[in-house]
Amino acid sequence: MSGFFSTASSTTIAPAAYCSLNQQTCQYEGYQARLGNPDVHPLHANTLTVTAPQALNTDTLLVKLKGVEMNMGEYRLVLKQTDKLTYQGQLMLPVCTEDSMTWAGNITLNADANTLFPIKVRMERL
Repeated sequence: MSGFFSTASSTTIAPAAYCSLNQQTCQYEGYQARLGNPDVHPLHANTLTVTAPQALNTDTLLVKLKGVEMNMGEYRLVLKQTDKLTYQGQLMLPVCTEDSMTWAGNITLNADANTLFPIKVRMERL
């Protein structure tokens, strides 16, 4: 019997499985992701770069992040291809009432949205 709620299963990644972009260049199945500056502040642009191990059949990648400590909706960022293997975008997270907040989510690495690079970002207010 089906109703309002979806019965489709989904995979939840444990928080420890997310790679922290503030602390390192993250690697996942040959891909690399890094921030231009490890310090992330609300409403301050920070370059997010993803490098692919081989050329992809897309000129954009999609980043989706959600607040861990507080529900602030879903933040989305499109990374645009800057050369054959590189994608970049300006990460600019919204203001939060807390002094710090973790955003966790994924970078979609293919058109089918079935290859997801798990990342997290810690944001600190100035």
